[in-house]
Amino acid sequence: MLAIRADADARIGLGHAMRCFALAEAWCARGGHAVFFSGTALPDPVLARLDGAGIAHRVFPAPDNGDEFAEAAAGIGARWLVVDGSFATPGYLDRVSKAGLPILLLDDAASAEHYPCDLLLNQNVQASPDNYTGRTGARVLAGPGYALIRADMRQAVPPRTIPDRPQRILVLVGGADPGGHLEALAQAAAQALLKAGLGDGHVDAVIGPASGWLPPADAGPMIAYHRSVKDMSGLIARADLAISSAGSTVWELSLQGTPMILGASVQVEEPVGAGMAAKGAALYLGRFADCPAEQLVAETVRVLQDSAVRRKLSATASALVDGRGADRVIDAMLAIGAGNGSS
Repeated sequence: MLAIRADADARIGLGHAMRCFALAEAWCARGGHAVFFSGTALPDPVLARLDGAGIAHRVFPAPDNGDEFAEAAAGIGARWLVVDGSFATPGYLDRVSKAGLPILLLDDAASAEHYPCDLLLNQNVQASPDNYTGRTGARVLAGPGYALIRADMRQAVPPRTIPDRPQRILVLVGGADPGGHLEALAQAAAQALLKAGLGDGHVDAVIGPASGWLPPADAGPMIAYHRSVKDMSGLIARADLAISSAGSTVWELSLQGTPMILGASVQVEEPVGAGMAAKGAALYLGRFADCPAEQLVAETVRVLQDSAVRRKLSATASALVDGRGADRVIDAMLAIGAGNGSS
């Protein structure tokens, strides 16, 4: 039994909850069970995923300082605890450890003074076990080889072809778009298609499930806004280029070898975007809030007109992620569990 603690809302987006869901889904596929705990009500799309997978969800009635989660996990007979979010301070984890159960911590920043856990996962491209030297006794799983991707995104991944004449740009800003960047990015993508001589091209812009933004009625003939997307894998497969925030969606795009232009919507995405650029797996424009529209349009035109660049970005990104990250994490959990009697 897994006991998972993560949150999702319009402020922090869905990334923490959805990658934990991917792990829980893979755990249940091996015959296990999971219960998902949150500090507030989860957005309906996350609840729908949990319900569809048969994963129970419970909301703490009062602020959770770690004691509540430890007690609740022990109460359901959990054998592993999974914790993901900025609330997971060393003090919080110290309290959770009172349950006497192994802890898997999902981390992005490598900025805490110490990490009292048994297994530490940082799935980001810039991550390394060396980032945590001297600050944890945990085994560290680092890099996108451990990326947690949902089953519906991993199954039947189509081969990526790089056309000389691209037609579709996919614009993604995560589950919430706290910076309100989607419309400007979609418009820039449409302008880039026109300037690249691709006036018959198309822009698919995805409104995140936790976003309350409403698209304009006059978006224009080239832009289609999508809400409540049922087949994100299909949208990615049809895209010749993606303009995306550098959140968890990067690993789904990488899995399909999608050429990417990335920007950061929030601070934690900055090292991911820079790391992808350093690997040659994406172009990175810095924070979207600081990137002039003219720069985004110019970079997009350049990539649209250069199939060799797109081919190289695709090959490098796809080499980073193979969709087996959740299984690798579970294997590591089971190995630790076998050593201390947990299962």
